[in-house]
Amino acid sequence: MTQGQELATAVGSAPAPAPPATLLLVDDESSILSALRRLFRPEGYRVLVAEGGAAALEMIQSEHVDLVISDMRMPGMDGAQFLEKLRSVEPDAVRILLTGYADIGSTIAAINAGQIHRYVAKPWNDSDILLVVRDALQRRALEQQNRLLSELSIRQNEELRQLNLTLEDRVRQRTAEIEQINDMLN
Repeated sequence: MTQGQELATAVGSAPAPAPPATLLLVDDESSILSALRRLFRPEGYRVLVAEGGAAALEMIQSEHVDLVISDMRMPGMDGAQFLEKLRSVEPDAVRILLTGYADIGSTIAAINAGQIHRYVAKPWNDSDILLVVRDALQRRALEQQNRLLSELSIRQNEELRQLNLTLEDRVRQRTAEIEQINDMLN
């Protein structure tokens, strides 16, 4: 791929059809998982579900996920612990905490520990949670695009530096040749 093609691809002027984003929904209540699945599937997302943090971590071993919504209160491993572990396994996945838990201190601690993008309070408003997910995925795409452009810029700057070094050598060589020809003509 040429540099121009890389840049065009990186900035999105030659977009390839992207696969649908994969969402992982984690909650110990099957009714919550069903409600969220019904909400997100019509939006075109690929939806995976897990009934706890351990099951979700196991699932992530074989599945790539773009965004995870996890309940805060679950037996065994709470949502904050799960999302913190998820961060080390799938660092680019957007993490959203779903909580009915009233202790704002615990929620803030969870947000900081797991670098959680947002928290959504239960009961949620369907249009609000859809907007949160859409915005989070757009932000993730922009961050990935920015990273690609930065990497491309670094590569191109190094190539330019190398070209400048060889150009200086070629100019010196050509100048020496011209001087040699000039001396022969005189």
